[in-house]
Amino acid sequence: MFTVEVVTPDNTFFKGNVEMIIVRTTEGDRGILKNHRPLVAGLSTGTLRIKQDGKFKDAKISGGFMNVDKEKTIIVTESATWA
Repeated sequence: MFTVEVVTPDNTFFKGNVEMIIVRTTEGDRGILKNHRPLVAGLSTGTLRIKQDGKFKDAKISGGFMNVDKEKTIIVTESATWA
């Protein structure tokens, strides 16, 4: 498990411990697991898939960027809504 935080200009849309996320970067889809190598990536508008307790929950995000380190991933986006 690792912490994911999804931040918009208005609020923190999501913050919690997850097993995995899948997000569309400007270079294609990318899966993130705990202990992922450090990464900063631009995000495309699309679906953010969050896996918790063995189940995926999908959110729509409008681009932005993410910062990944071994213990935490922060996603900054203009807007986010549950699909």
